[in-house]
Amino acid sequence: MESLQREYEELLDAQQFDAGELDYSVLERHVGRLTLLARVANSGITVYDMFRRRHVFASYNFSELFHYDMERIEAEDAAYFSRHIHPDDLLTLHRNGIACLRYLMEHRELAPDMKLINEYRVEACGRYVRVIEQYQVLEFDRRGNIWLSLSMVDVSPNQAALEGVRSQLLNFRNGTVLPFPSAGDRESQLSGREREILRLIGRGKLSKEIADELAISVHTVNTHRQRILEKLNVDNSIEAVRYASEHGLLE
Repeated sequence: MESLQREYEELLDAQQFDAGELDYSVLERHVGRLTLLARVANSGITVYDMFRRRHVFASYNFSELFHYDMERIEAEDAAYFSRHIHPDDLLTLHRNGIACLRYLMEHRELAPDMKLINEYRVEACGRYVRVIEQYQVLEFDRRGNIWLSLSMVDVSPNQAALEGVRSQLLNFRNGTVLPFPSAGDRESQLSGREREILRLIGRGKLSKEIADELAISVHTVNTHRQRILEKLNVDNSIEAVRYASEHGLLE
């Protein structure tokens, strides 16, 4: 998660905001409409400010829909929402969100017409429920930076025992589902040797045992291990094995 947070911060740093050019009266107008929409649609709605790097609006009905504490949302911001996401879904959501943001920053001409749609699990009332989140750009600044983003969260009609995250990037103008460089593509960056070592790590082998089995040095094994972490964008071997298991790399 630490490496993902660094990647996210670097993306935001790439946008050069001028605080004097940001007209927050625009946000005030959105808040009135979004509050009404939350009441009518029974959706949990948030607005995230890429300049301030925090949520600047959270609809009142998060307390009704998911029994969230509105005061703690105000105090803890994104950390509060993240803590309520199923731990097995959180890493993938972060990866896909970063990949989507990078895609939109590289294809700004498409950004006004795109939605990232995620389906995942959140804790509500002492149990996990599946939700559908629709995420899109709400406002650009005068320089074309992605400034305000909108999220709408609804309880999914699919409450079957379905695990994992489902994500798609949708052009809502024409209905086209576009591919984007999601986390699921990262395993294609691994070399054959790295995949082999990752499978052995998944079987609980230590670096010395892997070195003996593959007839290579411990130093070489540790170098491969570090490259695996970097390519999968994870912080440790436990996260690497979990990712590999989810994507069928240990078979």
